[in-house]
Amino acid sequence: MRATSPVIVGRDEEIGLLSSALDAVRRRSGRALFFVGEAGIGKSRLVGECAYRAYGLGMPVLRGRATSTGLVVPFRPLVEALSSRFRAAGTPTDPELAPYHPALARLVPEWRQEASPGYPETVVELAEALLRLLSVLGRESGCTILLEDLHDSDTETIAVVEYVIDNLADLPILLLGTLRPEAGAALDLVRSAERRQAAGVRELKPLGDDQMRVLTGACLEAAPEEIPQVVHQRLAERAGGNPYLVEVLLADLLDTGQLRQAEGGWEAADDPGGPVPSGIVRSWARRLDRLDEPVRELLLAAATLGGQFSVTVLQTVTGFEDRALFTHLRSAVEAGVIAPDGAAPDRYAFRHSLTAEALISSLAPAERASLARRAAGAVERSGQPLDEDGQQLVASLHLAAGNRAGAALRFAEAGRRMLASGAHGSAVVLLERACPLAADADRAAISESLAVAKAEGGDLDAALELADALPPVPARTEAADRR
Repeated sequence: MRATSPVIVGRDEEIGLLSSALDAVRRRSGRALFFVGEAGIGKSRLVGECAYRAYGLGMPVLRGRATSTGLVVPFRPLVEALSSRFRAAGTPTDPELAPYHPALARLVPEWRQEASPGYPETVVELAEALLRLLSVLGRESGCTILLEDLHDSDTETIAVVEYVIDNLADLPILLLGTLRPEAGAALDLVRSAERRQAAGVRELKPLGDDQMRVLTGACLEAAPEEIPQVVHQRLAERAGGNPYLVEVLLADLLDTGQLRQAEGGWEAADDPGGPVPSGIVRSWARRLDRLDEPVRELLLAAATLGGQFSVTVLQTVTGFEDRALFTHLRSAVEAGVIAPDGAAPDRYAFRHSLTAEALISSLAPAERASLARRAAGAVERSGQPLDEDGQQLVASLHLAAGNRAGAALRFAEAGRRMLASGAHGSAVVLLERACPLAADADRAAISESLAVAKAEGGDLDAALELADALPPVPARTEAADRR
């Protein structure tokens, strides 16, 4: 039995906000709404509820999520959102959008044509193109775009979102975003939009005791009063009002038989669950131990790659043949640990980002480093060319393995590629990540690239300061020409 609630508990006000926003959009009064909260607090469930209600009203729905792997991917949630709508429908043919196809092609590659000009000069042009597209889609009954985990977004996506927020007031568009309350560009944007009354912001708080009881009952398909008091107490202590942790801890109690259904109702052990540090880590460690060894190996390797992972890369790391790989993936899906990721047929994602973190945390530090080292080596030895995502993945693995210099080189290479493609903000993020990790022999070259990236992004003072701090080079040499 999977301990998952079929209903949303304790979020009536938030659902009311969604309903009001959807009604306003149908009257051509655009809205921007953001849900802020910790991982597992229920943001994605509310996004799903919004999508369900929008579909019921006949609205087009576009849904995308920022990557949670630590990779910097320009426009990733926007690319996924547009692909989710047009993957089957193809390029929109409305004449009003014809001038914006070249800009939109930056988000949907199949829209590109040989005769089209190159990428747009500014993010503003792309943002305006997106706004026009959403307006056309919402002409009949409104349009909804759902962007999740914006705290993991690149700076280019945040710039587009800011433009859309400031210009959708008289358009039939609802923009709903979610993010964690972590310091960064996304939170700064949301707070600024709230102060300007350009967007509504709702912070999701932990569930109260009564709401926890209702949620527990819903998970177990029972009335709240039918659940043993000792179970309520344990969930209150360990889950802290977090719905996801409630579901995970309940699943663990059911799997271990410490909570079971008898003729007279639900029965629990006197002290169900045992100690579970950080609420979830030991729960997942126990669940891992009950899985077949190959499935456990696959999940640990997948968790090393992040909350979302490519099946191709996972196969490279684990060495499983096709048949065995997909058998083990199916077992992990049936166990409720992972699920196919709608972003691409080749990708899977853990049911929640906390899951991957918990699996890795269940290992000893030396074991985690060894696993990351083996994964990095397998990807590098595969002979497959590494794109920007691949460079960042290998860099993260080297860093987890303790190889700071190797991680710096990979981050720097990804940053230089971002710089060459015109994504200056993303390039700065990656090169700044590489500099403090670099070996002494590599730091000057990485600092040079960072200075160029900052200059291209308009931060000339910082660029010149970096250049002045570089070690001297001989005159009339190639290095001097670069300076």
